[in-house]
Amino acid sequence: AVMAQTFSSAQQGVVAVRAGSQAAGTAIALQGWPLRITLMLAMFLSMHEVYGAFEHRGDRPVKWVGYIYCVVAILSQGYYLKLHHAVFSQISPTLLSLVMCTLLGMVVIVLRGTPDFDSLAATVFPMLYPGIFYVLILPLQDLNGRLISTVALVLTFFIANVSDTFALFTGLRFGKHKLCPGISPKKTVEGAIGGLTASVLFSVLVPIVAKWLCDVVPAFRGAQGDLPPLWSFALLGLVAGVLSQFGDLTASMIKRHCGIKDYGHILPGHGGIMDRMDGVLFCGAVCYVFFRLTGM
Repeated sequence: AVMAQTFSSAQQGVVAVRAGSQAAGTAIALQGWPLRITLMLAMFLSMHEVYGAFEHRGDRPVKWVGYIYCVVAILSQGYYLKLHHAVFSQISPTLLSLVMCTLLGMVVIVLRGTPDFDSLAATVFPMLYPGIFYVLILPLQDLNGRLISTVALVLTFFIANVSDTFALFTGLRFGKHKLCPGISPKKTVEGAIGGLTASVLFSVLVPIVAKWLCDVVPAFRGAQGDLPPLWSFALLGLVAGVLSQFGDLTASMIKRHCGIKDYGHILPGHGGIMDRMDGVLFCGAVCYVFFRLTGM
């Protein structure tokens, strides 16, 4: 029975990675406006799921404010590079969208006339997580050259899946010590170490393979460009691997707080969009910081 359960869990992990890989591969290949629209839909569904979790708890978030933020933030980022007015050089349009929608949400809650801080928090929080985390992925396709932008997006979408897969197999095989039993009872320290090791190796392997493809495949030679040193990618993998696991734990903490098992049922056998994107969003934030700091 234990072996059957182990095999079933591993099989589910493989299926999840395969589905995530297909979606991520399509997004990376498209980029541009197709990627922006895809992320906007994913952001919309993710925020809807988080709002639904808070409603299940009994809160009354102003959901339409969050949905407005979703659309405005994505579209404003898309047009930002085409606007040369001085105003747009002083403030990020996505930050302005967040501030204005946060203020709007607070005003609507106050106008209800009753002290309802829980509903206020439930209104604003999804605009921060997952909202702003989705927005941070968008600039990665506008880096200096197709090579670096593709590497950045591959790392963003795949580090978490690689970490989850190896954490699953390592935890099932060697897991003995619980990582955070109060939040996610199935996660183990051994599994976390396995996932972290895989994240570092994957983050170093991706730029090596990307450069090799540019050298040997004629169709990819136009994407050639400079990349940060490999040691910095190892550091990126370390930080992203750690935070992707914390992203998973953060999503689990919210689910426990709201009394739900999954964020949704849009992905049969895997729950909702947020159940698949929790670690990816944290990796996206790490990649955004990394490539900004390295001047890409």
